[in-house]
Amino acid sequence: MYFDVCVARLFSFSGLASVLALLLTAPAAQALDLIDVRDFESLKKLAAERSQQPYDPAAALPEPLASWQYDDYMKVKYRPERATWFDQGLPFWLETFHRGFVQTDLVELFTLNPSPSGDTISQRIAFNTNDFAYDEPLKADEIPPAGHAGFRVVGPFPNQPDAQEMLSFIGSSYFRGRSGNTIYGASARGLAINIAMMQEEEFPDFRAFWIQMPSAESDQIAILAFMDSPSVTGAYRFRLLPGNDVTRVKVQAQVFYRDRPEKIALAPLTSMWMWGDGLEGPPKDSRPSVHDSDGLLIQTGSEEWRWRAFARQSYPSVTSTDVDSLHGFGLIQRNRAFYHYDDHNARYDKRPSVWIKPDMPWPNGRIELLELPGAHEGIDNLAAYWLPPEADVESEQTPSADDTETSTPPAAEISVVAASNQAANQPNDSTETIEPSLEFAYEVSFFAGDPPEHNVLGRATNLNVTRPEKAGEPIELEIRFAGPVLRSLPADSPPSIESKAIAGEICEQELKRTDEGDWILRFGVTLEEDNPGDRPVELSLQLVSEEQPVSETFGYLLPPTEPEFVYPAVYTRQE
Repeated sequence: MYFDVCVARLFSFSGLASVLALLLTAPAAQALDLIDVRDFESLKKLAAERSQQPYDPAAALPEPLASWQYDDYMKVKYRPERATWFDQGLPFWLETFHRGFVQTDLVELFTLNPSPSGDTISQRIAFNTNDFAYDEPLKADEIPPAGHAGFRVVGPFPNQPDAQEMLSFIGSSYFRGRSGNTIYGASARGLAINIAMMQEEEFPDFRAFWIQMPSAESDQIAILAFMDSPSVTGAYRFRLLPGNDVTRVKVQAQVFYRDRPEKIALAPLTSMWMWGDGLEGPPKDSRPSVHDSDGLLIQTGSEEWRWRAFARQSYPSVTSTDVDSLHGFGLIQRNRAFYHYDDHNARYDKRPSVWIKPDMPWPNGRIELLELPGAHEGIDNLAAYWLPPEADVESEQTPSADDTETSTPPAAEISVVAASNQAANQPNDSTETIEPSLEFAYEVSFFAGDPPEHNVLGRATNLNVTRPEKAGEPIELEIRFAGPVLRSLPADSPPSIESKAIAGEICEQELKRTDEGDWILRFGVTLEEDNPGDRPVELSLQLVSEEQPVSETFGYLLPPTEPEFVYPAVYTRQE
C-alpha cells in the first residue's frame, strides 16, 4: 500500500565496536560513576558498562512520602527563586520535582558547567527541602532526604517577557514539551518494552540527567539522560529548541541490551481520549469532547498521509499499520475550536500535537496504536509507537485489527552487529557475547494542529456516527474533508471514493460539496454475516480525483454498538 522505500540504516553501530573494545581491553580500568559523565561519549560508555552488570532496582520511596495522597502532594510548591541558574542572566533555568504520592522514582541530577581551563565540570544538584514550600500540615523538618523525582526547564519563549515551563522529565522515561502558543498535553517516552502484549509491560526509567549550562546568548539547551531497566540500559541526548509556534526536541539514543526483550518500541507517545467525534460522553457532562489528541497521523511519503480517528472501545484494542518508509507519525490535536470542548479549565483546544520525525526515514516496520478504555481524563489511555523489523514478535496480543495491506518492498539495509570479546581483540578464550545495541535519532515537535508539511491533501476534520434504533439497519457515518486541493474541485466534478471494510460492508455512499468548498462524505455500514455484533468494523476511505489522491486515507475502528463505560462520580455527579 505504501510505495516509498528508503534504503537507510535504522540501527547504526558506528562507535559501538570502539566503545566495547575500550571496555573489554581495559578490564582493570575503574568503572564510570554518574559524576564522571561529561559528554555523550562518556555516557555511552557508562551505559555499555552498566549493561554488563545486574539490574539494581531503585530504593523504595520512604515514609511519609510513600503514604502521601494527591492532596498532600499538591501542598508542596517549588520556590522559583531557588532554581538552578535562576537570575544569572541565562535563557533557561531548572526547577526540580519533589518525590511523593505517585512520583516514586528517584532521579539523580547534575549540571555540566564550563571551566576557565575549558574542561567540563559535573556538579550534582542536591535535594534540599529549602527549595520547596510545604503547606500545613506538612512540615519541612519531617521530610526525609528522598531526592528528586524529575526536573523541568523554565525560561521565556522567544520575544516573550515572562518565563514559562517548556519541557519536563518526570516518571519512568516520560517527557513532555510545549510551544509558546500551547499548553502541556500528550507526552513522549524514551522507549517502550513489551507494550501491548499479554504480559506485564516493562517501563525503563531515566535514572540520571546531566544538563549542560547554556550561554547567555543560547537559544537551546542540551540534556543527557541515562536509561535503566531489567532488559536495557541507554544513553540519550536531548536538545531543546523552544519556539512560540513549534518547540523541537532533537533526540539521539543508543540502547544496550541486558536481556533481549520480546518487543521493543521506538519513539513512543502517550495521550488521552475519553470522548468526542464518534462517541458521546456521560449524560451529565455537557462537554462535547474531552481529549488531548483526536487522531493518529502517519506520513509515508511527501504526499502520502494516513489519519486514524480514535475510537475508544470498552476493551483494550491494538491496530497495526505496516509502513515501508516512515517519514513521520504523531498524536494530533486537530480540532482547535474552543466550542468543540467547552472547557475553560482544561483548555483542550490549546493542547499540542506531538510529531515524531526520524532523521532518516525508518524502513520496513509498523506503527501500532494501543487504545485502552481509560477510567477518567486524568489517565493517559493511548499509546502510539514504531516497531522496527527487529521488534516483531510472534506472540498473542490484545484484540487487534490489521488496517493495511502488506507489500514486499526491496530489502532495506539494516545492520545488527554483536561484538564478542574476541571481536574486540580481548586476548582470552571467553566466548561471552556482548548484546548488540540500537542507535537511532529523531525529532519530537510540539505545535498546534497538523504538521505544516501536511498542507496539500484534504484532511478529515469532523466525524459523526449515528447508530440505528432497529437491529440490522446500517450505521450512518459522516466525515467532513477540508483542504486547498478539495476547494479547487468544482461541485459538478466530485472526487471518487476508494473504500474498504473488514468485518463489515460500506453502502449508500454520498459525497456533497459545501459552500466553503469542503466535501462531506455520508455512508452506511452494515455488519458481515459472520460478525455477530461483537467485532468492530475496520474502515478505510480516501478521496481520489483523476487517479490522484486528494485526501489523506481515513481509518477508523467502528464499534457496532455504543461502547458502555462506568464513569466515576466526577462525571455522573452521583456518589
